[in-house]
Amino acid sequence: MESQSSTTFSEREHSRERSTARLLSLVETHCVLCGSHEAELAASGYDFEYSTALNHFRFVRCRSCSHLYLNPRPASSDLGVIYPSNYYAFAETQNRIVARIQRLWETNKVRVYRQAVGPGPRRILEVGCGNGRFLALLREHGHPEWSLVGIDLDKNAVRQCVARGFDAHVTRIEDFKAEDESFDGVIMLQLIEHVEDPAEICEQVFALLRPGGCFIIETPNLAGLDYHIFKGTHWGHYHFPRHWNLFSTSALHRLLEEQGFKIRHTDSLISTSAWIVSLHNYFLDKGFPGWFVRFFSYQNPLLLSIFVALDWVRARLGFATSNQRVVAVKQR
Repeated sequence: MESQSSTTFSEREHSRERSTARLLSLVETHCVLCGSHEAELAASGYDFEYSTALNHFRFVRCRSCSHLYLNPRPASSDLGVIYPSNYYAFAETQNRIVARIQRLWETNKVRVYRQAVGPGPRRILEVGCGNGRFLALLREHGHPEWSLVGIDLDKNAVRQCVARGFDAHVTRIEDFKAEDESFDGVIMLQLIEHVEDPAEICEQVFALLRPGGCFIIETPNLAGLDYHIFKGTHWGHYHFPRHWNLFSTSALHRLLEEQGFKIRHTDSLISTSAWIVSLHNYFLDKGFPGWFVRFFSYQNPLLLSIFVALDWVRARLGFATSNQRVVAVKQR
């Protein structure tokens, strides 16, 4: 289950935000995986969740390698606009039941990461650490000798992370001041789909890792059932205009292998947010009453329970969900 925390927009909030939103200047781009400029329309829609812009955004599919990317996309100078202060990555859930479900699932994640990175005095970096919530789980359920470091772009979130006792820095990974081969593990949860140049990010991670070190990525997957139901406009992981690249498993493997990584493990994870946001987007776009749209929220424990069960069963049966995890290793 992804780390979604705040509620999705109600109809009233959506209308209010749209009244203050503006058209953003967009930047034409190309496929970051193969460099091709030839692409066809794959999906289009608005910022259904936060209404930060009035633009109608498009995901296109590369004619050369089939990669899905946002084109045109917002300029980097508008990141402060498209990531508002109530963005879910910056917030903690207030619902105790939801928090318990989220904590149980993420504690299970830590067990997997503990096995991947290994015991002993390991140094681990979380890229996109936010307020340190997941680092706190690593500290609690990981190995006591681990040294944990976090980086994030949000100053307030990093301030909270430091207050929790972590070594955290306000920086992009591209600008992170650290010695090469100084980490045993790098964790990147629901982040690589947001960045301008995923290959540059992977190259930087490769340089930071010691030989034998692990790079653990979680990112949306285009093979989930909800993608096939809602593709075109309303799929939650389009997340217009904040997701800039969406990866098939084969494309993600290729990206990592081209930077020198060896794929150790790939699996599917529970993806409740994709289901909930997809339904929210659909009913909001179709003009359903506000009370009905507000039902489709991250804070709804009934919906969380239903979609946790659905995706857990699908993953156990070997079907892909809309959330994939890849563990890659820097070869010795």
